[in-house]
Parts: sequence; C-alpha cells; structure tokens
Amino acid sequence: MGQREFINRQLKIFFLQKADFARFLLGLFVVVVCLCGCESQEEREFSRGLSFEKNKDFKSAISAFSRTILRNPQSPSAIAAAKEGAKIALLELKDFKKATEFYETIVIQSNDVTDRVTAQKQLATVYFDQLADYSNAIKELNKLLATNLDPKEKVQFRIKLAKAYYFSNNFLQAESEVKDFLKSEKDDDATFQMMVLKGNIYLAKKDQQKAIEAFKDILNTFPERAVKENAAMTLAVAYEELKDYKNAVAVMEQMKKYHSMPEYIDLRIKKLLANQKNQPGAKGIHRK
Repeated sequence: MGQREFINRQLKIFFLQKADFARFLLGLFVVVVCLCGCESQEEREFSRGLSFEKNKDFKSAISAFSRTILRNPQSPSAIAAAKEGAKIALLELKDFKKATEFYETIVIQSNDVTDRVTAQKQLATVYFDQLADYSNAIKELNKLLATNLDPKEKVQFRIKLAKAYYFSNNFLQAESEVKDFLKSEKDDDATFQMMVLKGNIYLAKKDQQKAIEAFKDILNTFPERAVKENAAMTLAVAYEELKDYKNAVAVMEQMKKYHSMPEYIDLRIKKLLANQKNQPGAKGIHRK
C-alpha cells in the first residue's frame, strides 16, 4: 500500500468516526428535548396549581387551573384542573360565580358521562342555592332533569325547579310544575313541600280562596308538620285577612295540641275573638 493510499484511508476512517459521533450527539439532543418536552404546558400549569393548593394559596391555585384550561380545554389536565378549581372556588374562596365557570367546563368538555352529570348537578345547585340566580337555575335544572338521574335525586331537583319558577314570579309555570308533581309523587316530605309551595303560589297571585283550600288540605294531611312549619298559621292568617274569624279560631284551636307554645296560641285566639266582637253587628263567635 502506498503512502498516499494509507493517508486517504486514515482520513476516511476519521471522518466516519466524526460522523458517527455527530449522529450520537444529535440523537442525544433529541432524547433530551423529548424528555424536557414530555410534560405539556397545561400539565405544568396544573402541577403549579396543585402546588399552590397544597400551600393553601388558593387564589394562585385558581389562576393556575384557569390557565391550564385555557391552554387546552379538552385535555385530561384541563378537566382535572376544572374539578380542583370548582372545589376551591366553592368551598375555600366562596367565589360561586367562578365555581360555575369550572363546572361549565366539565359539562362541555369532559368525555365522561358521570363527570358531566355530577358537574351539571353542582352547576344547577350553585345557581339556585348560593347565587339565587333563578333564571340560570331554571335553565340548568331543565338540562339536568333531561339526564338519567336517580329517582330520589330527581324529586329534589323537580322541587327546586318549581321553586325557581316561583321565585322568578313565573307563577303559572310554577303551578304547572307543582300540579304535575303531585299527580304522581308519593313521598311525604316532597309532597308536603310542594303542597306548601302550591298554597304560597295562590297567595302570591292574591287568590285567597284557593290559598285557603290549599292550606286546609295541608293541615288535614299533615296536621303536626303543618303546625311546626307554620303552614297552619298561614291558613289562620289567610282567614283573618278575609275577616273570617270563626274559621281562623278553629284553625288555632286545632294547632294548640301540636304547638310548642300553646299559651301563644291562646293569646292569638283571644285577639281574634276581640276582633270579631269589634265587627259591626257582631255577636261574637262563642256567644249563645
């Protein structure tokens, strides 16, 4: 082998080794990049949020969870962030409006049916109980009632829906909800609540006669509870407003055996009797 050929061969080996080393460095670089980039931006934000939550920095946690959702609303990290954010907003910060935003994210973005229904329940409940936003409560309750709910849960959400219509002054729809409910429901507690609501709807509509009939029905069906929860007193007051003192006294007499302060009822009866005696041409209720 000549000297020139030997030199060329050594140079070839050298450059091949350099190329292999370069490929090695490139491969190592790619691995490092992959390792550094395997955690997405939303995952990093979610981790920050969990760290803030652990340290009880709840406002910073909420902000981190919100950023997680903004980066990729459909990602698993976003759904997990929405759950954590809703919990913190509701229980720790009492920021109920922010809680509804997190629940809406779960309802819209989650692929899990159970997650969506659970979030829908919370969304409707927060609008009704915490925010008293009955317009949105009606919207969310109607969506919820279209899902496959447990029968006992469905009863409670139907009661909320009827009450939401009532509090919104939509008495016609509230009355319709109550009537439909009472046709089929057998649970005593739920029936009592809806019967009371029915009476209150008539009072709000200033239909005293229908209100009286509704509260009489409650007193006859649930005499003890009607007294304890003031339904019987509402009936007595309705009679009093119509100056029907005889029936007002009769209701009060019926209340005495269940009332915790019968002496208070006696005072009310005396007042009613006095009002009766002061009526023009009255002979008194118990006079012979």
